[in-house]
Amino acid sequence: MAVVRILGIDPGTLVVGYGCLEVAADDGARVRELDATPLAMRGSNVVRVGEAGGGAVRLVAAGVLRLGTSREQLPRRLLELATQFADLVRAWRPDEVAIEEAFYGKSVQAALRIGEARGVVLSEAARAGVGVHQYPPARVKRCVTGNGAARKQSVASMLGQLIPQGRGLLTADLPADASDAVAVAWTRLEERRSPLIELARSGDAAFGGAMKRRRNGR
Repeated sequence: MAVVRILGIDPGTLVVGYGCLEVAADDGARVRELDATPLAMRGSNVVRVGEAGGGAVRLVAAGVLRLGTSREQLPRRLLELATQFADLVRAWRPDEVAIEEAFYGKSVQAALRIGEARGVVLSEAARAGVGVHQYPPARVKRCVTGNGAARKQSVASMLGQLIPQGRGLLTADLPADASDAVAVAWTRLEERRSPLIELARSGDAAFGGAMKRRRNGR
């Protein structure tokens, strides 16, 4: 079956959440046939792997990457992130990566650290030739729950309703970082489904054509 895989990432410098959604491709999507069995991930980091099944949207995998303790130097943890993220991309072969944007919240220092982790993910995604889409945390929460200030528990609970095929993965023992990553992937999925995307593309094409004609004096 032709599908698109979206790998959601909740960045951090100690723990990084990930969630991979698989969706039946629309006509305009870049599609390919996926191998039935992905490469094995590190057992200590994988929470569960979803079972094959029907349905338009399926949660393939969700878990966390553990980069070490706070006693380890940051460059070493970032190197570990680069290695483990590359493993994720090779294992699940995503068509797109969706990642949460950095935000200040209560700590500028924490935002800077998250920004460093994001930089690693962006760089490794570019190395692998995978497109990246970025979303503010409030937009992710609003997309999943309708409330940009929703609590993490509300986001996780709503995801269980939105992705019936993921209920085996979206359980109470799933780390919050992992469910946050699934929410980011869901946000990209909803963006792909939106008819406004095609309208925007059409508008950009029309604008570009008009500017070209103007330059040519037509």
